[in-house]
Amino acid sequence: MNGPIGRRRFVQSTVGAALATGARNSGAFEADNEPRTESMKSFRVAAVASRSLPASPESNLEHCAAWTARAAQAGAALVCFPELSITGYVTTPEIWTAAEPVPGPSTEKLAELARKAGLIVAAGIAEKDRDIVYDTYVFVGPNGYLGKSRKIHIPPAEVGYWRGGGVPPVIDIGLAKVGVNVCFDNWLPESSRLVALQGAEVLFAPYVWAVGEWGSNPDHARRNRAWKDYARRTFPARSIDNGLFLVAVNACGPVANGSRQYNGNPVVLIYSPHGQLVGESPDEASEEVMVLAELRRELLVERRSQAVFHPRFRRPELYGMLCEGDTGKQSSR
Repeated sequence: MNGPIGRRRFVQSTVGAALATGARNSGAFEADNEPRTESMKSFRVAAVASRSLPASPESNLEHCAAWTARAAQAGAALVCFPELSITGYVTTPEIWTAAEPVPGPSTEKLAELARKAGLIVAAGIAEKDRDIVYDTYVFVGPNGYLGKSRKIHIPPAEVGYWRGGGVPPVIDIGLAKVGVNVCFDNWLPESSRLVALQGAEVLFAPYVWAVGEWGSNPDHARRNRAWKDYARRTFPARSIDNGLFLVAVNACGPVANGSRQYNGNPVVLIYSPHGQLVGESPDEASEEVMVLAELRRELLVERRSQAVFHPRFRRPELYGMLCEGDTGKQSSR
């Protein structure tokens, strides 16, 4: 079913074969020389609600390679994967062992995938920095590493396994200026505003979020609709209020949470700067799914040139109480 603007297309498949990948022989690589742009270009994005094995970066990279090849064949300029898609989602001490520097070995291999496919790859990884783990999302292009953004709000299930990052940056990837809100970040409106005020044109929202109970015969359509129902109360507002594209992609699973493992919901939702749906995975999806959508520059221009473009009416001088915090001064008594 087509929305009022843009076309929605999906390809659903389980990918068994993987492309061989080679690591670069050079050491840590520098920011590359991707062409920069003053404003977003129109481009096709491929969002893959993929599976990742917990704490298995080598296997997960091979799996990403196969999907990256499919995205390139479909004419995508950028392929994006869910939260922690390279490391796998695991809330046990094993996450510390599996985490690695960024840039580092896995981003080197992602860059090789990007070079072979001739597109930009965005994926989630557990980053280790000074022995502290962060839930990080990285972008690499055919010429190498482009940038990263860390999850900033940590929900109860993840506290103690990784730390929240600082103000999320905006990364110029050549096609557009992009920001990232990882999973739980998206439920707090300040997260999207932080990147919008820095000039983000596309917001990536990678997830590992399971909705509903899994029985012996799970009702995939019901569970996926429940995921979408909650998200649809939030994502359109984030898009239209900030005048940006939003690409949400959830992990298909499996997920390790302590001693329990469960599958996620294979859901993709893509919104225009008007808050309208331009890409969506099918409700009945039970396996991995890839959604293609055209992110058209004219939609960004149209929204941001409207007389009532919300950010132009902000009154920051009135918002001081938003930054005061909740705890206040502690009493010594």
